[in-house]
Amino acid sequence: MRLTDISVTWRLAFALAIPLLALAGLAYVEINTTYVAYINARELGVVSRDLGIIGDLVHVLQSERAEAVGLLATKGVRHRTELTSARAAVDSNLQLVARIRADIRAEGDPTLTRHEQTLEQALADLTTVRSKIDALGISQTEAFTYYTDLVRNLMNISQEFSLDAGARGVVGKMMAYSLLMNAKEVAGQERNLGHSFIAEGKFNEAHYLDFIGMFGSQMSLISQYLDLVPEDDRERYAASLHTPDAEAVEKIRAAMMKAGLAADLTGFDDQEWLERSAKRIERLKELENETLAAIIADSQSIADGEYHHLLKVGGITGSVLTLAFFLAVSLSLTVVRPLRRLTATMHRLAAGEIEVDLIQSDSKDEIGQMGSAVSRYIALAKERMLKEIAEQEEAERIKRQAEKAAEQERAARAAEIAFAVEQLGQGLDALSTGEIGFRLQSPFADTLDALRTNFNGSMDRLCGIMATIRESTGHLHGGSHELQIATDDLARRTERQAAALEEAAASINEITSALGSAAKRADEAGSLVKEATHTAQHSGSVVGETVTAMNHIEQSSGQIGQIIGVIDEIAFQTNLLALNAGVEAARAGESGRGFAVVAQEVRELAQRSATAAREIKALISRSTQEVAAGVRLVHETGETLRGIEDFVQKINERVTAIVSSAHEQKAALEEISQAVSQMDQVTQQNAAMVEEASAATSSVATEADRLNAQIAMFRLPHENEAPSSGRHAA
Repeated sequence: MRLTDISVTWRLAFALAIPLLALAGLAYVEINTTYVAYINARELGVVSRDLGIIGDLVHVLQSERAEAVGLLATKGVRHRTELTSARAAVDSNLQLVARIRADIRAEGDPTLTRHEQTLEQALADLTTVRSKIDALGISQTEAFTYYTDLVRNLMNISQEFSLDAGARGVVGKMMAYSLLMNAKEVAGQERNLGHSFIAEGKFNEAHYLDFIGMFGSQMSLISQYLDLVPEDDRERYAASLHTPDAEAVEKIRAAMMKAGLAADLTGFDDQEWLERSAKRIERLKELENETLAAIIADSQSIADGEYHHLLKVGGITGSVLTLAFFLAVSLSLTVVRPLRRLTATMHRLAAGEIEVDLIQSDSKDEIGQMGSAVSRYIALAKERMLKEIAEQEEAERIKRQAEKAAEQERAARAAEIAFAVEQLGQGLDALSTGEIGFRLQSPFADTLDALRTNFNGSMDRLCGIMATIRESTGHLHGGSHELQIATDDLARRTERQAAALEEAAASINEITSALGSAAKRADEAGSLVKEATHTAQHSGSVVGETVTAMNHIEQSSGQIGQIIGVIDEIAFQTNLLALNAGVEAARAGESGRGFAVVAQEVRELAQRSATAAREIKALISRSTQEVAAGVRLVHETGETLRGIEDFVQKINERVTAIVSSAHEQKAALEEISQAVSQMDQVTQQNAAMVEEASAATSSVATEADRLNAQIAMFRLPHENEAPSSGRHAA
């Protein structure tokens, strides 16, 4: 596609639209960038507000931590009133935490969300921790750790807010604010540890190194803070930190460090340390608030600047687009509209219209010159078209004369065709009445006489065909009558055969049913014989197991007999020993009398044991004999059962053969029954087919009669008594 294939209107539109679209795109990018910056500045104000809330909450929590640790350090003697005031301040600030948590959820940042969940869990434990502190049921370290973790979580949230706000344009002051907040927290931890040490009168070795490092951490964080604040405020901020309270705290700290880890701290005033540290921390809080106020002022200044820039860019963009619109309207009126008039006029000329208005234009530009040229062209075109119209009228006159001569020739031709059609109509009328001997006599025009000759020839051939058909229908009528008689006879014989086959099939079905019942009973007998065989085999197995058990009983009886023999020998030996003991006791005289009595008792027990062993041995001997007899009888029973099993197995074989033969006979009869049934079906089908053939033959005979009647309507030439005067052979 070429550029010239596009209309001038669209080319002008594209020429204006491309730079306008580019300008609109650039304006959109600038407006969008300015709007995003404005929204970021607004959000920076919201973040600054949240930072202020967090900073105030951290500050009052640090105060509560100090008073709580002081209460625990003094065993509840002091700081209870101050702790109550600190808690009231914390509770007041906690009411604003819900706003911060809502802002965190709106941010959707996963890190902030995680810190918010941790804060929620820590605040849930605040009431419990306070109760333990009031009851002195928690150590200083546990209370200090809880409050420190809670403050650290708030500071983590503040740091995340600071990083996010720094990304929106206030990096240095946000980092400075975060550093100052960390320095204040370290100062608060230092206040708590120092107060705890002084209250106890000694250093805690576990936290001694932490206390030493806190001063250096504060100095480092404050130094970094001063490096980040504007140079105009740096000296003023640094001077505001050197207060008498700060110097007093540093002096007390230095004295404590000079004494060393094993120093006695009872000479220091813990109340003075606490008050001086609190005032120093208050000064850090004032500096923190000043820094936050500067951040808020900067964010508002940025928001105002971006808002004014947004208005400026919007105004410029609107002005440019308005100017472009007026330019497009001007081009449309001075270029596009005249071009469309010229185009419409040329299209009308191309369509053959000559009554078109001449284009009058006072314009001196290319459009005006083009209009003058088109006006001259219109005048020439009118003259040329009038000449063409005159020539066309002459050609129409000549054409009408030629058409008139052709019309006369067509009339003569139509008369000849009408005569031929009339003659052919007479011939067809005669044919419709059955007069196939009719012939055309009057000749047609030279070009149409072939129709007459063809018609007469066709009538001759039709006469021969009708004669042949009449003869064939006579033969067909006679044959169909004979075929009908034969098919009727075949139908009767087929019906008798079908009845006989049906009776045979019924008899075979009865025999098959009876043989099936016999085969079923034979199957049942075979099943019973198989069960008897299985029972006999099981009885043989049981007898075998019984024989084995009796053998084991016999062996056990022999072993028991041996054991009883050993018991008898032991009783005999015991009797001898008791006898010897009695003899020795008698020799001992009076001192062996008690032993003699015992020996006598042992001897009697041995005798009774021997007697019982002999009785048991006799019983076991009888049991062994009876077991042997039982084993012999069981062996005989097993032999008998094996004989029964052999007979049952032979009966099973015979019954199985009978069952197999019955099934084979049943299968053969079923096949015969199926074959007879198939023959019966085939015979029934043959009978139906014979009946259909008989009906068809009757129908053929009827149709042959009708055909004869129809053919009789045509009268052949030799059947007419006198030929018609209008007929002759062609």
